[in-house]
Amino acid sequence: MPLLIIAGLAAVALTAALLLTRRRVAVGPNGTAVSDAMRPIVRRSTIMRFAGLAIGLAAAAAIVTAAPPNWLGLEAALAAPAFTLCLLAGVLIGDITGTVPTGPDRAAPIEVRSVRSYLPRFMTGAVIALGATLAVLLTVTSRMGSADDMSRAGRFLTLSCQDLTASSGPWPGVYYSLPIAASVLIGIAVAAPALHAVTRRRRPAAGDAVRAVDDDARRASARTIVAACGVLVAAPLTGTGLFAGTAMIGNTCATTAVTALGWTALVLGLTAFIATCWFAAMAVFPHRAARR
Repeated sequence: MPLLIIAGLAAVALTAALLLTRRRVAVGPNGTAVSDAMRPIVRRSTIMRFAGLAIGLAAAAAIVTAAPPNWLGLEAALAAPAFTLCLLAGVLIGDITGTVPTGPDRAAPIEVRSVRSYLPRFMTGAVIALGATLAVLLTVTSRMGSADDMSRAGRFLTLSCQDLTASSGPWPGVYYSLPIAASVLIGIAVAAPALHAVTRRRRPAAGDAVRAVDDDARRASARTIVAACGVLVAAPLTGTGLFAGTAMIGNTCATTAVTALGWTALVLGLTAFIATCWFAAMAVFPHRAARR
């Protein structure tokens, strides 16, 4: 049943992409007309972005629903990377598979383009901050975790007070933190060449109007990639913060410092959840994130 719902949402997303591209390819930024050379690139990049989004949602849903019981919630940590990789693949395919027209009148102006010039500053800074926070939090939870009753490392938080030993979980220790860290690193490793491909893509034609629309399309692709990386780091930060905070606050032997750390983790988790929703929206509609 969840897969049917995701399939329906995917169909709606692709339909919306087709409708949006019909309107978007008519004009570029600030109403600039799009030339015939630019139309297929704008249309293809938008359609492939939505296709990557739809496939990513389906892949994430499949991982969550089809995971065996002995994964013990690990599927939730891997769903966000699966979504991100599919979305990045859609952006990458949409930007590098365009057919660049050739002919006797085609000009090739010399220009230097850098990845930094297309990155959204605020969004990039937010991704870096959340990524650093995730790294710190996973390091702390990994060091504090202990084995559960089945000797699985890092699934419980065990604290001692006087003659009492109390355990609470699930706890985002090494059992969860190592797969999360590995998946985030893989996603970042895929995002880097995707940004490079967007930046280095050849101009479809010469002219100021085409250049303006082409730069706008590159910025939209770059915003999608950065937003996908935002989902990649913010989604696991949400789960890590909420589970760690709940376990620390609910532990009978929690000290004042541990309780304070638990509330801090909860706040981080809730903040990361809001950020996840925002990044997801920006990944779907990157043109609305212009100049952020």
